[in-house]
This record gives sequence, C-alpha cells and structure tokens, in this order.
Amino acid sequence: MVGYMLVVGVPALLLAAILARISERVAKRAATLLYSLAVLIARFGLWGAGVRIRVRGRDLLDPEQNYLFMPNHCSNVDPPVVVAALRRQPCMMAKASLFRIPVLGPVMSAVGFVPVLRKNRRAALRAIEEAGERLREGRDFVIFPEGTRSPDDELLPLKKGPFFLALAGGVPVVPIRVRGSRRIMERGSKVIYRGDVHVEFCPPIPVGDLGSAPEIARQDLRRQVRAELEGDLTPPEPRVTDEGHGPH
Repeated sequence: MVGYMLVVGVPALLLAAILARISERVAKRAATLLYSLAVLIARFGLWGAGVRIRVRGRDLLDPEQNYLFMPNHCSNVDPPVVVAALRRQPCMMAKASLFRIPVLGPVMSAVGFVPVLRKNRRAALRAIEEAGERLREGRDFVIFPEGTRSPDDELLPLKKGPFFLALAGGVPVVPIRVRGSRRIMERGSKVIYRGDVHVEFCPPIPVGDLGSAPEIARQDLRRQVRAELEGDLTPPEPRVTDEGHGPH
C-alpha cells in the first residue's frame, strides 16, 4: 500500500494540482480521480488481508440524494470498510495530524476531508461548519458519532457535534451498523486478521421531520440514531451483497 501511494499517489497528486489550475470543473474531476485511486488501494488492502465486506440495505439510498452517514466505530478498519460499502465518494472528518502525512495528507485535503483538532473546541466548531458546507454543496459525509473507537461491541455515548452538523447540513441522516470489525482489528492492534465485516444501512432519517426547536430536534435525532445503531443486524435476505471478492 505504501508502494502504491508512492508510485501512483505522487504522480496523481501532481497531475491533480496542475489540472486544478485550469478551472474549477477540471479541479473537481481531478479530485474525483484521486478519490477513486485512494478507494482502490483501500479495497485492495482489505481484500489482500482477507477481509470480506457483507453489505445490506444499500438499496434504501436514493442515488440522487446526498446523506450524512453515522456508523458505529470499533476498529481502525471501519473508515475504509464503510467507504467501500457505500460505493460513493463521501467526505470525512479526520485527525489534523493525518493531514501532515506526505501524499496522504494532500490527497485528503484535495478530496474534501475536513481536519479536526479534538481538544480545541473552537477548531472543532469550525470543522463542523466546514462539514456543513460540504453537505449543503451536495456532498455525502461520514462522521462517527461516538467520536472514538469502542473497546468492545458496546456503543459509546454519542457526541453532540455530529447532531449539530446534521441540522446545519439539512440532509437525511443514515445510521450504519458495522459488525465484526473489532475481531478483524482490535483497538490498539497493528495486525489485521481475515474475516467478515457486516455493514447494514438503516432507513434514512429526514431531518426536516424533527420539529422546529433545534435542541429538541438534536435530542430526538440522537435518540433515533442510537436506537438504530444498537439494533441487531436484520436476518439475511436476497439483497445482501458480498463486497469481498477483490478490489473492484
């Protein structure tokens, strides 16, 4: 994966920087190319490690609608697993330190990821405002409402920030149940084990149906998202798809 980033990522980043000077439209296409290359290596890494992604409920999503996705979080493999399962190009919030990594950092910036300093409240609020702009522009966004990885399969308390973002963005919220990722790569581990990760998309929650009082709307949304994330995976149905047969 490191070799791929150096051989493919560096030239692609330089090409994207050149194309971005031509026009905004070309810059967006360059960012799309970078994102596609990044997703390809993420899928290849998971496939190479023997990780199979079992997806359910993706047919609940409207291809013409953008969403704010809220998955539970137990493992470092959750972000690439969720992006691979989505088959979209969502933005994410990421630790500001990741943006200082050569190649990776510039690519994250180019595709619309938002850096966040967790211990700086003002910076965190600015990050939420920037993420809200991405949603209003029609971009998809993924945020992990627990804020950090759970050490077990129990859902941690949900942070307030994601629900401020939900109301600021004004798009439907989709809870995502991720099961099995902790066994693939536990918190603190540097090893990825082979196995299945189940990703289930819950029905979208329309933010406009939550009422007019912002605090009540945030509390209601928080309650609904928590209830969905704590739910069990639904029984296997024909619409289950297997994403684990290669980095396609």
